[in-house]
Parts: sequence; structure tokens; C-alpha cells
Amino acid sequence: MTQSAEAARRESFPLLDDVIVLADIAMSSNHPQRIVSALVEGLRGAIADVGVLPPWLLESDAGGLVRRELYRSPEFDYQVLAITWAPGQGSTVHDHADTWGVEAVLHGQLEVVDYRIAGRHKALTELHPADHRPLPAGTILGLLPPHDLHSCRNVNARAVAVSLHIYGKRLKDVTCYTHVEDALYRAERVRLTSV
Repeated sequence: MTQSAEAARRESFPLLDDVIVLADIAMSSNHPQRIVSALVEGLRGAIADVGVLPPWLLESDAGGLVRRELYRSPEFDYQVLAITWAPGQGSTVHDHADTWGVEAVLHGQLEVVDYRIAGRHKALTELHPADHRPLPAGTILGLLPPHDLHSCRNVNARAVAVSLHIYGKRLKDVTCYTHVEDALYRAERVRLTSV
């Protein structure tokens, strides 16, 4: 993203400046669990009054999730993304490339199903749902590997949802799990793209 494009996004989405300040401060602890805790706590106040989101952040694509990289820290290498979910759209079961993360719902409602690896069977992985949570707007969750395996879905069949994500490093590739049968899934590395 060019500096002028980043500046335009920051101007139309002032929450981003708050997120960057909170993340820079949290990074000083240099410990993933403390970073995640500090971000979850700091974001509670920041997103409580998020207001109206800019129109570009509400633009979805029926063909797939729209991942927008909003910022990448030149000093700490963390990444800030917004994901726009079309009505009913969801993700496959996936991990977060062995990095910490914080996810916040800004608009709409998501549903998250957490999974645990129960075993490996040659090329297949046995996964079991561990938790199922509705995430209405204003909900924030922290992710710490290895307990970061989940799927997400926009529960509304008529309206978009928008979530904000902060990850400890740029997510280029993640492992996605495709359901094969029963509790068996095939793991595959997937390259992520952002607009």
C-alpha cells in the first residue's frame, strides 16, 4: 500500500491511529501473553465508540472475504487488518501461522468455533470443536498459539460484518483445514492476499 493510500485510510478511519498507539505500547512488554492482554484491554475502550465505519470498509465480495491490510509496523512488524464478511460468509478452520493475534468485531456479528487437534492419521488431522461463541459488535478475543485454531462466520444472512485483526507478524500463509469426513480434515498451507 502506498503512503498516500495509507494516509487516506487513516484519515477516514481514525480508530486505526488508536490501534497503532495501543499496539506500539503493548509491544514494549515483548511477551506474547502480555501483548495480547494489553491489546484486548486497550481495545475495549477504543472500539466502544467506533461510530460509523467508512464506506470502503463495508464493501464486501460474494466471492470471498475481503482482507484489507491497514498497517504494518516498520518497527515491530505487527500487522493490522480489517476483514469484511459478506452476508453468511465464513472461513474454513484455520490457524494463525504460530503468531499471537487479537480480533475485534466492529460491525455486525460473527460466530467462532474453536477446534482442538485430537490426533493425526497419516495425511489427515482429527479435529474436535472445543467451544462455540457468538461475537456481537464490540467483542474482542485474544489468540495465543497453539490454541488459535478456529473457523469464523458472519451469522447475518442480509448484512455485512467487519472485524479488526492485529497479528504479531504479517500473515502470509496459514494452515487451513478442509473437512473430509467425520472429524477428519486435510491440512493445507494457503497463501493469504490483502487489498
